[in-house]
Amino acid sequence: MRNLIKLILEDEVNRKYEKPTPKIDQLVYRWLNDYFDGAKMYHDKSWETRYDFEFCKNGKEIMSLIIFFEDNSVDYDDRRKTEERDFDSGFLYVPNDIFKELMSDIPVRVSYLKYLFEEWFDDTYLGEIQKVMRRNDIYISEFNIEGNVKTCVPPMTKPEGVTEEDMIELILKTTLFRRDAIMKQEEESPGWIEKTYLEKLRNADRERLRGY
Repeated sequence: MRNLIKLILEDEVNRKYEKPTPKIDQLVYRWLNDYFDGAKMYHDKSWETRYDFEFCKNGKEIMSLIIFFEDNSVDYDDRRKTEERDFDSGFLYVPNDIFKELMSDIPVRVSYLKYLFEEWFDDTYLGEIQKVMRRNDIYISEFNIEGNVKTCVPPMTKPEGVTEEDMIELILKTTLFRRDAIMKQEEESPGWIEKTYLEKLRNADRERLRGY
């Protein structure tokens, strides 16, 4: 076992990586541009303090960004709109499979590839996101490589003809909420009923596409 560990360590230490050069930078940018060509960006408001951006291509979610805004609800009932809050943080997520494919095609150090990926994102999408949010103080505070590529289901809109009572009935059937608790949630956070209803529809669509 010790000899095996020694061999593995020697292999890792002696593995040769391309040193960063402007040509490699261009190569990484070209790879990412090709990979994300045709991807659609969807955004979904979770609360006044959180927005999710999902990047989908060929029915798969290939990248996501979650941005958070200042939340003082621990100290008091914070009912400010998003535009009244300071930006807090932004978390970029890329599936393991995609990053491994990038590393396989362009074998440079992980830390440098992460740096280039984040720079590419800033140059390619950050301005568009800031435009959607109508503010220029948004940035990426953490870049994460985790999970597998997921099935993409775009955010939904309420079907025509659906009433508030229809939405309440679905929530009652699929959650442990009682009617009085649902109405209290709606009173404290206007729009909660519709948001919860649409999220239930979206999750059901995800399960259908995954074959559950």
